[in-house]
Amino acid sequence: SATWFFPSFSHSESLWPVEARNAAIANHCFTCAINRVGEEHFPNEFTSGDGKKAHQDFGYFYGSSYVAAPDSSRTPGLSRSRDGLLVAELNLNLCRQMSDVWNFKMTGRYEMYAQELAEAIKPNYSPTIVKE
Repeated sequence: SATWFFPSFSHSESLWPVEARNAAIANHCFTCAINRVGEEHFPNEFTSGDGKKAHQDFGYFYGSSYVAAPDSSRTPGLSRSRDGLLVAELNLNLCRQMSDVWNFKMTGRYEMYAQELAEAIKPNYSPTIVKE
């Protein structure tokens, strides 16, 4: 049996299986989670703003690309270590069906969000803090 070694991953890897699913559900549409595989190194050094010394290593990409549907289902992910191509058949009627069932957009308070955002971008903005 083969033993696979994967370098330590960033904190985002545990979120990868759900990121596109969350977007698909909230927006009632299909989403694609696309990620490359392997490592990338740049010819010029750069810093990451983390206080560490400049380096050329951009990091390791963990692949696992997939397509998510608005009903929270998803395709199996591609390889974590090899290039691949994912072909998926999408039933676009599912977008409307989930919109009708879950009604997120109908119950959203978009005017309120817009008003709050307009206040939050003002230079003298001070958030309202509610303590229990």
